[in-house]
Amino acid sequence: MSCGKADRSYIELHKEAIVVDTHSDTPLRLGKGFDFSKRDTTGHMDIPRLQEGGIDLQVFACFLPTNTPPDQCRPTVDELIDSLEAQVYRNQGKIALCTKAAQAESVIQSGRIAGFVGIENGVAINNSLENLQHFYDRGVRYMTLTHTSSNEWCISSADTTPAFHGLTDFGRAVVTKMNELGMIVDISHASVSAVEEILKVTSDPIIASHSCVKAICPHDRNLTDEQIKAIAVNGGVIGINFFSGYLSPGNRWMEIADSIYDEHREEVDSIRELYPDDFHQRNEALRPILDARNRETAKLGIDVSTVVDHIDYIVNQVGPDYIGLGSDFDGVSSLPQGLSDCSMVPNITKELVQRDYSNEDIRKILGGNFMRVFRQVCDR
Repeated sequence: MSCGKADRSYIELHKEAIVVDTHSDTPLRLGKGFDFSKRDTTGHMDIPRLQEGGIDLQVFACFLPTNTPPDQCRPTVDELIDSLEAQVYRNQGKIALCTKAAQAESVIQSGRIAGFVGIENGVAINNSLENLQHFYDRGVRYMTLTHTSSNEWCISSADTTPAFHGLTDFGRAVVTKMNELGMIVDISHASVSAVEEILKVTSDPIIASHSCVKAICPHDRNLTDEQIKAIAVNGGVIGINFFSGYLSPGNRWMEIADSIYDEHREEVDSIRELYPDDFHQRNEALRPILDARNRETAKLGIDVSTVVDHIDYIVNQVGPDYIGLGSDFDGVSSLPQGLSDCSMVPNITKELVQRDYSNEDIRKILGGNFMRVFRQVCDR
C-alpha cells in the first residue's frame, strides 16, 4: 500500500518524535498470565502493538481500588510491579524500565520501548511515608493521589460529601515527600479542592496523567478552565484520556450509557458485586450489555477528531506546552473510532497535521512536554 505525501509526512513525524502515553492499566492484565510479547485480541496493549503505534515511552500504572484491605495495599502493588518486571525481563531486547528521563532517552535511542512505573491511587501507601519510600525504591516515579472514591487523605472528584477540604495534613506531607524524592504528583481523579491544595504545597510541576476538558464534557473527572490554567502556571502537563465517556461533547455518552445500565440495573449490580476488583472479568460478564451500549453510543461519532478537540481547547487556553496523551488503555471499556488500541496512536498525529499544528508543537504534544516534566522532577 503506497502513501501520499501527507501520509508520509505524518508517519515520518510520528517516528521522529518521542511518543509518550502517560497512563495505561496494563499491569492488571500482566498478573493474570497474559504474555506481553504476543499480539493480543482482548486488551488494548502489548509489545507488538506498542511498536506498531510508535509509542516510545509507556507508563504502566499499578492500580488498586480504595476499598483494598489496608494490609493488602503494599503487597498488591508489589505483586503488580513484580509481574511487570518479569515481563520486561523476558523481553529485555524490546523494552526496559526507566526511572530518569535521560535513561529513557537512551533506551529509546537503542530502539527499545522505555517503561515507566506509576501507581494509581494513593491508598497504595497505606498512610505511610515509609511505604512511599519503598515504592520509590522499587522504581515508581509517579503516583495518582486518589481514585473514584476518596481515601483517608485525598478527596476524589467523585466525592459529593467530602470529609475534609482536599487534603489532610498527611496528604500535604505526601506531596512534600514526593517532591523530596523526585516522584511526579498526578492529580487525575482528584477533586477541585484537592488540586487547589496540591498546587499550594508542591514545589515541582504536576501532571493530570489521564484527564479531559470539562467545558467540552462536563464529567467530574475532567478539568475546569481554572485547573487547566493553574496546571500551566505550575509548568505541568495534562494527558488527554481516550475514554469515550470523558470525551463526549455535552456528556452525551454517559447519559446514553446510564440509560442502558438502568434498563439492566439488577444484572449490572450483581455482576459488579461478583467482580468488584477485577475489571476484565467484570467486563466479560457485562459484555452483552456493553455491546448494546456501544451500539448506541457509536451513533455519537466519537473518534480521533474528538480527542484532538480536547487538545485544541487546552492549546487555545494555555498554549501547546502543557498537553500530552494519557490513553487509559486497558482501563476503559469504550474508545473512540480510530483509537481502539495502542497501535492506532499515529492517527492522532495525522489529525494534528491535518489541523496545521507545527512539527514542533506536535512533538511537544506527543511526548516532549511530559519528557520535560519527567526530566525536571526525576533527573535531579
